[in-house]
Amino acid sequence: MINLTNLRFAWQKKDVINIEALDIKKAQHLFIEGPSGSGKSTLLNLLGGVLTPQNGNVTILGQSLNDLSSSQKDSFRANHIGFIFQQFNLIPYLSVLDNITLPCTFSTSRKEKALKRSNSLDEEAIRLLAALGLNDSELLQRSVNELSVGQQQRVAAARAMLGSPEIIIADEPTSALDSDHRQGFIKILFEECKKEDITLIFVSHDAALKHHFSHSINLQQINQVNFKESI
Repeated sequence: MINLTNLRFAWQKKDVINIEALDIKKAQHLFIEGPSGSGKSTLLNLLGGVLTPQNGNVTILGQSLNDLSSSQKDSFRANHIGFIFQQFNLIPYLSVLDNITLPCTFSTSRKEKALKRSNSLDEEAIRLLAALGLNDSELLQRSVNELSVGQQQRVAAARAMLGSPEIIIADEPTSALDSDHRQGFIKILFEECKKEDITLIFVSHDAALKHHFSHSINLQQINQVNFKESI
């Protein structure tokens, strides 16, 4: 599903990522742990084609991201990758429902898959929200700015899951949730990924979540950057 080779990325000439090799298999649920500042978010942005490495290659579904233009990367990401961003990246002037269904505006394949699950995109968005513990119909047409942080996080998760992309990349997705909602969130995320054979890459500094996953890696063990020397 995903192959990294000789991957290097630096911010202002300071190395952040230096990974010789990493392979992630189809439908694998991978937990990547590491402390703040260890390069976790940078790695996810490289995997999603948001950032371009200075050296090395990222290959997803047999496609080298290095060979794609910026617009082609945007299209590839829209069709194949669902992001749950640490800062949510919701659109403030859109309603809850419009935020969730937004990916299907850019991806016909995800729209078609969503409509196989429900009669409409809105209905599928409501189903995912309910599964994530947000079943208040009064929230659906509100601006996302009117929601709590925890509610915004679940809207961001529903957006990433809508249309069953082959890969979901989650960057600290449970940081704003309490213990009960955290367990429920992981449960529905796993269920949705298992139904559609979605590959899940879940990054967190919270090692207590690791036991939920069949595979895990410590980024500091595969990333050859010595942050104490590079800072």
